[in-house]
Amino acid sequence: MEMMKCVVKEQKGDGFVSLTQKPMPEIGDYDVLIRVKAVAICGTDVHIRHWDDYAQKRMNPPTVIGHEYAGEVVKVGKGVTAVNVGDIVNSDSHLVCNSCDLCLNGHTDVCYNTVVIGVHRDGAMAEYISIPESAAVKCDPSMPIEQLALMEPLGVAVHAAMEFPISAKKVAVIGCGPIGCMGVAVARTLGAAKIIAVELNPQRAQMALEMGANAVIDPVKEDVTSKVKELCDGLGVDVVLDFSGNAGAIMTALDYVKPDGYIVCAGLGPKPVTLEWENFVTKGICIKGISGREIPRTWERMKGLFAAGLDISKVITHVLPLEEFEKGLDLMEKGQCGKVVLKP
Repeated sequence: MEMMKCVVKEQKGDGFVSLTQKPMPEIGDYDVLIRVKAVAICGTDVHIRHWDDYAQKRMNPPTVIGHEYAGEVVKVGKGVTAVNVGDIVNSDSHLVCNSCDLCLNGHTDVCYNTVVIGVHRDGAMAEYISIPESAAVKCDPSMPIEQLALMEPLGVAVHAAMEFPISAKKVAVIGCGPIGCMGVAVARTLGAAKIIAVELNPQRAQMALEMGANAVIDPVKEDVTSKVKELCDGLGVDVVLDFSGNAGAIMTALDYVKPDGYIVCAGLGPKPVTLEWENFVTKGICIKGISGREIPRTWERMKGLFAAGLDISKVITHVLPLEEFEKGLDLMEKGQCGKVVLKP
């Protein structure tokens, strides 16, 4: 039995994440086996390490973690027809049923039966991963493998930024971690008239500027509402993209989004959001939640955005060997990085 290196959440509780070995995954008739060439660390992996509420509700260790990846197909099941050995592929982290009423009506992002790679089943922080053929997405092999590993988180930014028209609009982006910074880059590629980032971490604020923001507001040092309106002729922004999940930041956005504006929420936070109902109703604001990516629409849109010049290279700040996964998790937890990519 051939073994592989992998990072496993060994058991329930804070910690218990280790580099170990386990048998290579087997494949069924309609599965593909992928040699992982790059896997990125997500905030979810940090939550799993600390066994927070998200992990407690969803995981049953031991489980190989990691869900943002790209690699080369090395074996296919006998029923596979759309993917070949040698193809460079990645996949969504959400494996959907493609048969429920939501999937059949184009709403795969909220499929009732979603199974998450690296949470509900073994993930990609390993030398190999097996996935259904239907989930594999063929990639442009000329693109850097580190960037191809970021299509899953980029897809969240694309889904959020393209939920409502933002071309020629003034846009605020709350929370400029890696996904928020990619949201800035997407908004710039889509032709936003002005992009205002709201971020307190100096390193991430600088990254937001490098990715295309016109200005950054530190919510600790400045009054966000006053500053946004100052930058927008006293009127506010047309669209708010929230990647923070911060309850206070979302409530403040109600004050600086224009009447008939949009607030798109793609971040998850620990505290409930309490709306100032009169402000919400009388301004005619639309608030939309974003869950993952629309499959396959978001993936096709990402290809189009790259063709239009989207550049996410600056969001990758560290490339480490798989053996240094703990360093990567620490960097992510402390906010001292953009995206950390591991090489198995």
